[in-house]
Amino acid sequence: MKRLTAGLLSAILLASLLTGCSEKKISSENALFKSQNVLAATDDHQATEEELRLAYSEFVFGIMKNCAQNADGENVLVSPDSILFAMEMAAAGADGNTLDQMIGTMVPGVSNEEGLAFGINHMNEIQNDSVIVANSMWLNSEKDFYEDYVEYVEKNFDAEVSSIRFDDKAAEQINDWVDDNTDGKIHKIIDGVNEADVLILINAITFDASWKKPCGNAYLEDSTFTNGKGDKEDCEYLMSAEKNFVTDDKCIGVIKDYSDDKYAFLMILPNDGNIDINDFMAEMTAEDYWNLWNNKMEESSLIYFPKFKTDYEVSLNSILSDMGMKDAFGPDADFGNMTTKDAFISQVIHKTSISGDKYGTEAAAVTMGGATSSSGTIINDKIYFNRPFAYAIVDKDTGLPLFLGTVESVR
Repeated sequence: MKRLTAGLLSAILLASLLTGCSEKKISSENALFKSQNVLAATDDHQATEEELRLAYSEFVFGIMKNCAQNADGENVLVSPDSILFAMEMAAAGADGNTLDQMIGTMVPGVSNEEGLAFGINHMNEIQNDSVIVANSMWLNSEKDFYEDYVEYVEKNFDAEVSSIRFDDKAAEQINDWVDDNTDGKIHKIIDGVNEADVLILINAITFDASWKKPCGNAYLEDSTFTNGKGDKEDCEYLMSAEKNFVTDDKCIGVIKDYSDDKYAFLMILPNDGNIDINDFMAEMTAEDYWNLWNNKMEESSLIYFPKFKTDYEVSLNSILSDMGMKDAFGPDADFGNMTTKDAFISQVIHKTSISGDKYGTEAAAVTMGGATSSSGTIINDKIYFNRPFAYAIVDKDTGLPLFLGTVESVR
């Protein structure tokens, strides 16, 4: 029987912290994770929760901008939360400029203690029956680690810790964990490991929710989608009666609720039918997003949107480095509160997948009505998503996107 729910997931690998030729003698006695603010994750922060979320949203749209700029006409799908959790597990073991750059990139303008505590608190606040977060730490059993760092990640990020030999069988064990913790949507994250590698950190997020109001099938005279290259693609459309919208001078957005009443699916259609959707999202700033999200209106309308499925993969090394984490990826890296070895991040891999149907999100599923407009616009109180659009799965309590994506093509 077909499940009447949706699945959306993300997995990120903080791969291999490679050893250098010398050992560090820095102890973890003064590590950031020993701060009472971080360990207790209290609310005694100088920055307010709203300020922390606004700061983090700069990272969210920085990630989206960089991925969209390099999309080359393809669909994009990122989970900034997954990147945040994996990188914050690594940042807890960093020190000096490396730590400053990592926290300053992910939650700019706040103290390192506040930034790390934000990641822990945010991980806890996004989880419900629809969202499951899983973390794992894979230690090379032949390398040395500080026990208090391992315990911190295990306790605060609820990470599954495994000490294994980094041999030919290691990749299989790690990929089995990824497959199990993404409901089989992502089967592997790495092809192999190097015996000189130190550590692998992985975050996986699964999203599984049904629509509050299921969609209906739409039978249209012209069931095609005009992709980003201007070509027509055959597709199936779904139809839904909605009344919650957001708008600004550049676009209109439709908010479709999930049954858990915590998350919503936001579809964004630019007013300019000629703009490339990845260019549009590359230009969207955090300020633009908040202005859009906060400009809600009620207006009854039928929406039509296509079924689509996206699998996406991107290496984040250069993106994160360009955004401010320069030292973490090179010889100046300082992870002296994690391991006794010289180490740097050799690879960060981000994989996502989304698919859906009329009952929920396994992707954005939409429908087109009886009109045959190829411009994708509002016609007689109907909105047609028959050209490239953007979407987000949004936590309605905070307004922060859990996932952000673009649909250049429905194939």
